[in-house]
Amino acid sequence: MRIPAMALAALLALAAPASAQVRDIANVNGWRAYVAQSDNGPLCGMGTDANRVGRFFWIKVERLRGQLHGFVQVGDRSWNVRQEARGRIIIAIDNRRAELNYIGTTRPEMIEASYQGAFNNFINFVEAFAAGYRMQVIFPGERVEPWSADLRGTRAVTEAFLACARRI
Repeated sequence: MRIPAMALAALLALAAPASAQVRDIANVNGWRAYVAQSDNGPLCGMGTDANRVGRFFWIKVERLRGQLHGFVQVGDRSWNVRQEARGRIIIAIDNRRAELNYIGTTRPEMIEASYQGAFNNFINFVEAFAAGYRMQVIFPGERVEPWSADLRGTRAVTEAFLACARRI
């Protein structure tokens, strides 16, 4: 699936810092991986915005204060989330689950969850994503129906993302 240039520019604004220089490193089945150079240094990301309902899902990793940190960004163009709002999401990939705490961002249509714990656990999460067939994002305690996504074909995008993450 090809993403129009204006939609691609909007995606990059969501997934990467505004001052970043972004370069795609893989595109498969509506999922893409990229590397960006931001004010804080390099970051790697992967995700999708390829749906008709305005939802997006991004995974990114960047080095902050010398340590690698993983983040998940989830959003819907119809949301109006208060900045600093807090909650949790559950990401289920086949029969594996990761629970993440999120915070509202300066963009009302997006929440960002920081992956807590050892970075190796984040890599395990991403590798489960690569091997998975189906992902579901669950919003406990919120009036948001669970999201589902087909993960078939994401291995190439995930491998490009992991190779990028290992280099930064």
